[in-house]
Amino acid sequence: MCLTFENRESGPHQQLMANNNPAPEPSPAQVRAQRDRILASKLFTLSKRLKEFLGFIIDTTLDGRADRLKEFTLGIEVFEKGDTFDPNLDSIVRVEASRLRSKLREYYDREGKNDPVRIEIPKGHYVPIFRLVGRDPESEGTKNELDVDRSRLTTDVTGRKIGLTLIAVMAVAIVFFIVDKLTSVSIPIVPVREIHDRSIAVLPFVSMSSGEDDGYFADGLTEEILNSLAQLPQLQVTARTSSFFFKGKNLPVPDIASTLGVASIVEGSIRRDGDRLRIAVQVIRASDDVHLWSQSFDRTRNDVFAVQEEIAEKIAEVLGVVLDDATRDVMHSAGIHDVEAFIAYQKGQEAFMRAHRGMNMSDALTIANEYFDLALEAAPGLTTARLMKADLRGHILLEIIADLRDEKYAGELSETLAALREEYRLAVEQSPAGHQRDLLELERTLFSDDWKILPARIGKAIRVGECGQMNWTNAFISPLGWAGQLSTMYQEAVACNPLDIVTSFHLASALIWSGDSEAALLVIADAENKGLSHPFLDDARFWALLATGRVDDPATHGPGTGGGNMPYDRRILREALAGDPEVARQMAEDYWSDPGANDFSSLLVAAVVGDRKKANDVVARIDALPGSAVVLSSAIVTCFCGAPFDLDAAPNYQARIDEAGLPWPPPTRIDYPTKPW
Repeated sequence: MCLTFENRESGPHQQLMANNNPAPEPSPAQVRAQRDRILASKLFTLSKRLKEFLGFIIDTTLDGRADRLKEFTLGIEVFEKGDTFDPNLDSIVRVEASRLRSKLREYYDREGKNDPVRIEIPKGHYVPIFRLVGRDPESEGTKNELDVDRSRLTTDVTGRKIGLTLIAVMAVAIVFFIVDKLTSVSIPIVPVREIHDRSIAVLPFVSMSSGEDDGYFADGLTEEILNSLAQLPQLQVTARTSSFFFKGKNLPVPDIASTLGVASIVEGSIRRDGDRLRIAVQVIRASDDVHLWSQSFDRTRNDVFAVQEEIAEKIAEVLGVVLDDATRDVMHSAGIHDVEAFIAYQKGQEAFMRAHRGMNMSDALTIANEYFDLALEAAPGLTTARLMKADLRGHILLEIIADLRDEKYAGELSETLAALREEYRLAVEQSPAGHQRDLLELERTLFSDDWKILPARIGKAIRVGECGQMNWTNAFISPLGWAGQLSTMYQEAVACNPLDIVTSFHLASALIWSGDSEAALLVIADAENKGLSHPFLDDARFWALLATGRVDDPATHGPGTGGGNMPYDRRILREALAGDPEVARQMAEDYWSDPGANDFSSLLVAAVVGDRKKANDVVARIDALPGSAVVLSSAIVTCFCGAPFDLDAAPNYQARIDEAGLPWPPPTRIDYPTKPW
């Protein structure tokens, strides 16, 4: 009989206990030793919340209080939800339990495959079961297995050859690949990052002065140092978005490092007095809070780039990187090297992020682009600025083609498309050969009128190894045969940039398209556990729940949140899937009669409720406009319903699909019974 310490109720435990050949019971001491092995493993090292969850349910069970392991109690005592916690409205315990089950399964498949005690959490329950499945090394007088596991932490993954590019340029994450459905292999797991000795995050330097641009100057210097370090393949440098997440937040270094998955943190401050600067920098090892290096620099503003290069070199040397002249030249070539330009670039990025949190996106992005233009004058090869600048043109296209607004003047749409293509041409030409350039070539092709070369471009660009930046790619290719590869790439991107909301959203979307909606839910929960919150994540959860058939989950109720991808009442989708089709159709009619309805959303709603004629009428209007492939591909992605329209109703889009040889129709991930095609 298995040792469960559980209140007697029907379910998986009773089935296990009814086994005619029961496994021997582990003692409480053996269970505690196994608990410690799991919690000290590399798989659980970075999962603070899951460690607390697992430790709590094990200890509570061993103490004979398993009857306390109910969803309400766990929400309050483990997840600190407070007395108002309602499990019917907040699914955090269920989601985290699902993550914990997956993590335990992976642990026993990898590190713990020879462990003597197996700990499991049956689905639908929170009381763990304990089974003795192997020999206990302590009972045999052998070396403590916990020590053995610790010694393996630096060998299990780092000794595996993943390819020269991944080792030389990436070496940044343990990426558990989500393989395309055609291979019939699926590993639904949130990206996990192994902490390497040479992993580091550069936190935003603190401005100790109050001048108008002093804060932007501090941010610019931070990014210049970060970019220099990122040129070194020996280092794993956390992306800017995640490092700057902690700007203005006074958190302990170990907590920040744990969230970012790095071994060391760079902190700094800048004090300005006229043209004189005092820059203080320190490198802190997170494991023991030891200062590996600290130094102050007294310089003038004109010397800032020389001191930035010196700081970056010192940090690299502290982390054991041997620098030669060639390496130094590569480090020094990164960045802007112009004070006014990098201040403008910081202002541009701030305006860019603000634009994506507001409603009048194109107007706000116009302000951002004014700053990007200043930065690009000094550094025309600044690919990230070029890519962000192109975003404005993309959103203007989307707004006009999707019927969110009319053209402000005759020919605005064609002019915008030409300007967008020119931005991508310049970005490609001025980018060095490599992964980022391949991604830019792909996106440039997506906005073209010739997709014959598209499959080759996708095959070249969608690969792991360098954490390249993408913008519109996910809005095109997930449903057209590349969902699995894109999931893999976005998993790596999340490991590189763990606090970037958009990347987590795109990963969840790609996972749904790859047929792994449960994994998508884990990604969303992981993002929210790290403190990320955005209507996009809420949308992704809604789609994933529908795709898994969990339409009764409280998160599928309600009209949705503002600022998301569904400006219509998303209860239309829920009613169409598993509610009342007539209610769904009436709600659709109500939406179409609203003066604020647009063609993009009308197409999706028509497909969901099965109004084929309306869907084809709307798609014909969209297809007639230049650059409409981006909108139609985006509609397919966000419907998850296969083909939301008949391809022959969109002859221009059909020409793109045919010349690229893309599969049609796309797979159906949310199967609405109201949609007959």
